[in-house]
Amino acid sequence: MGKLMAIEDALDLIHDGDGVAVSGFMLMTVPRELYLGVAKRFLETGHPCGLTVMHAAGNGNNKDQGVYDMSYEGLITRYVTGHFANNSRLIELTNANKVASYNFPQGVIAHMYRAAAAGKPGEITKIGLHTFCDPRLQGGKMNEACKDDLVELVRIQDEDYLLYKTPQLNIGLIRGTTADEHGNISLEEEGAPVDALDVAMAVKAMGGKVIAQVKNYVSSASMDRTKVVIPGNMVDAVVVCSDPLENHRQTPGSYYNPVLAGYYKQEGLSFGKLELNERKVIARRAAMELSENSVVNLGIGIPEGVAAVANEEGLGDQILLTIESGLVGGIPTGGQDFGCSVNAWAALPMTTQFDYYNGGNLALTCLGFAEVDETGNVNVSRFGTRIAGCGGLIDISQATHTVVFCGTMTAGGLKEKVEDGKLVIVQEGKKTKFKKSVEQITFSSRFSREAKQKVLFITERCVFRVTDEGLVLAEVAPGIDIEKDILPYMEFKPVIPDEVPLMDARLFEEAPMGLGEILAARKDG
Repeated sequence: MGKLMAIEDALDLIHDGDGVAVSGFMLMTVPRELYLGVAKRFLETGHPCGLTVMHAAGNGNNKDQGVYDMSYEGLITRYVTGHFANNSRLIELTNANKVASYNFPQGVIAHMYRAAAAGKPGEITKIGLHTFCDPRLQGGKMNEACKDDLVELVRIQDEDYLLYKTPQLNIGLIRGTTADEHGNISLEEEGAPVDALDVAMAVKAMGGKVIAQVKNYVSSASMDRTKVVIPGNMVDAVVVCSDPLENHRQTPGSYYNPVLAGYYKQEGLSFGKLELNERKVIARRAAMELSENSVVNLGIGIPEGVAAVANEEGLGDQILLTIESGLVGGIPTGGQDFGCSVNAWAALPMTTQFDYYNGGNLALTCLGFAEVDETGNVNVSRFGTRIAGCGGLIDISQATHTVVFCGTMTAGGLKEKVEDGKLVIVQEGKKTKFKKSVEQITFSSRFSREAKQKVLFITERCVFRVTDEGLVLAEVAPGIDIEKDILPYMEFKPVIPDEVPLMDARLFEEAPMGLGEILAARKDG
């Protein structure tokens, strides 16, 4: 029953035209040595070729590791992903129509694996309706090379749903920490289990083979049953990584940190105090949308400041942070350790985390935005030849009652300061974010209105609210002139009430703003 193989023998399991599902979030559970092996064989022999590659989260280091390692013309001919993770090779191939590229929500892809594991044709969900994933728009197709319709509109009990059809998967490439001779896999050094089990189950249900890259190979007599995440009946080959420092990293920034794996906790950690500037003003206003004991999801960038504001205001213990990789609680790490968390309560499978999100359990999500149109549609996924992908934004934003988009009014050289309780624009940004139309609908205002969500766009100089009439100017910052500082930087005119309330003056002061009192007053009101 020994399943240990040399990498060359394991790669013999992959044939031309196979569908290959790979696990991972950044570099967590990413079997990079297998990727490099596939690429080396292709460059030397031309095989395997014509592969369909599928993964849910951004896979790699956001630069030149991960799926990037095997992203060659001819090797991959169809690509199904939640996020491109700055994979310049696949982005170039997509723009050149040399790979048929599909972009679906991250959580949807995770659930497509689970559907396949249960013998179902795909994932049926409302997630993605009225976005670019909807077949009435683009069906998730990112270029003209996409000939197959992988998303279908279906009607169930007089309501619209989307059926995301799982392609045939013949091979699963996954990663664990330790394996035994039976192929039992543990993940004790990973920051989270991510989707390794779901990939394995999907592939086995479709009659395929699963190859696992591990760091350690031990006897089953020493394998702790409680640590096994992927049982050996779901694994066909085990490959021990020959260069774990390079190809078996926990994150791009950490080879292995036991704190990120949850074995130790660190005391005295906090989000730090933010400097009073336009970013803090936005984060403060977003924090005013919190509720008592909120379970939240925060996007990267300005939205991360919401946790720092809550902590500064003495309410850090009143919010529970969650991240898409599956972590609950603690302090999410950023930069090269993105996707992990310090002092987390739990590390769930990524698919389970999206179950929780899809069930409407988030009180609030704060996300970034790049382009917004006059109805409140948002694009964060594609800008001409620049392709990012939707990631988990569609899953999260379509299942959360209160959605707050955070960002500055303009971008590209914008310089501002807060002075004497007012916002001062020193130099205006060159890039307009509020567009007449957006290139791709990642967030659908129509969906949000039908779902009766509360949706706000919070900038440093004003706040907009999504309504049936379009974007309404709901608040304006002290010192800001609507005609001079807002309207010239929009390609459309929002709905402007006769009287526009001022943003709370406390947002622009150095002293703590009394967030607890603000939230209590809102609750009582």
